[in-house]
Amino acid sequence: PVINDYKGVVYVRMFRKDQPIITKEDYEFDLFKADVLRSGKDLTIFATGIMTDTALKAADELAKEGVSAEVVNVHTIKPVDEKTVLDSLSRTGVGVVAENHNVMGGLYSAIAEVTSRTSPTLLIPVGIPDRFGEVGKMPYLREQMGMTLEDLIAACKKTLANKK
Repeated sequence: PVINDYKGVVYVRMFRKDQPIITKEDYEFDLFKADVLRSGKDLTIFATGIMTDTALKAADELAKEGVSAEVVNVHTIKPVDEKTVLDSLSRTGVGVVAENHNVMGGLYSAIAEVTSRTSPTLLIPVGIPDRFGEVGKMPYLREQMGMTLEDLIAACKKTLANKK
């Protein structure tokens, strides 16, 4: 299903400026299905919005160090695609959630709720900390909020260091 076909309320977050295209030309959007953009075995990076491209770049950098990161684009947060989330974590065992949102009440919370009901899993959030926001240019805001490529890579390494 696409948004036009959905009967109900939908919220769409739009990018401020041009963002890289992360899908292939033959991509078919399904409102209720998260997209595994890259397969991996060591950890999963769940991403949404502007953090999806950052997640792909983090996976590239981690691969240089021998880490196989699965990247899942979770474009729909409610309802979250529980099957894809749980399938991915069953392969990798741990996850990092990268979002352009407060880490409370967004994608991180949705994934934590899913895993806590069925298979508690180590998850580390990368997103806006629970604090007052600021106004500024994207690079400045990402740095202030701990959402840079380097922050995401550090979260992945921390997650892997704590993997049991």
